Amino acid sequence: MSDENNVELDNVENQLSSQEELAKIVEARVAEELSGIKEKLNNAYTARDEAVKKAVAFEEERKQNEIRSLEEEGKHKEAADMKLAELSARLQERDKQITELTRDSAVRDALKSLDFRNDTAADFAYRDVVSQLVQDENGQWVHRTGASVKDFIDTFRKDDDKEFLFKPKQSSGVGQQVSATTQGFDSSKPISEMTTDEIMAAAQSGAFDTSGKWL
Repeated sequence: MSDENNVELDNVENQLSSQEELAKIVEARVAEELSGIKEKLNNAYTARDEAVKKAVAFEEERKQNEIRSLEEEGKHKEAADMKLAELSARLQERDKQITELTRDSAVRDALKSLDFRNDTAADFAYRDVVSQLVQDENGQWVHRTGASVKDFIDTFRKDDDKEFLFKPKQSSGVGQQVSATTQGFDSSKPISEMTTDEIMAAAQSGAFDTSGKWL
């Protein structure tokens, strides 16, 4: 290979190294932003849960005081009706919790097939999906548009706005070789026999690594 081609190959290697460094910087930045989002979500959910607990405790105390007052006044039927209503409400809440556990399990199973960037991204996706689900007339969990959980998650994965949650797609060597001739270079050629323009075209398409080897 001529000195000129050696210089060009060095430039290509430097360019590829810079691209890898840039990718690492972007990866770190996305991970940092996702971490911040998770922290804000956790804080919001914690505050909400605390508020709900306090409201439930206050309501429970109010009901018990009212039942006690009715019994002291000799209104045993009214007190019994209140106890029955409270028991019924608790059973309904338990049924709701069981149903939501079924929903959560279905969502997590469907998300397992996706290649998330990290656990924070997976958690964000889970919360986002769950927040958009409702129960249909048969009690099944579906997206609010009526789409099944699986179909909605398929659409979720293809949403460009959600791309930051997933690991970057890796180009395959086979795919590169098939399309190589249309990108300004021939992947069947040894690098030592390629022109400067062909080397640059191959580098831009990501066809070989920083050591100058075909991927």
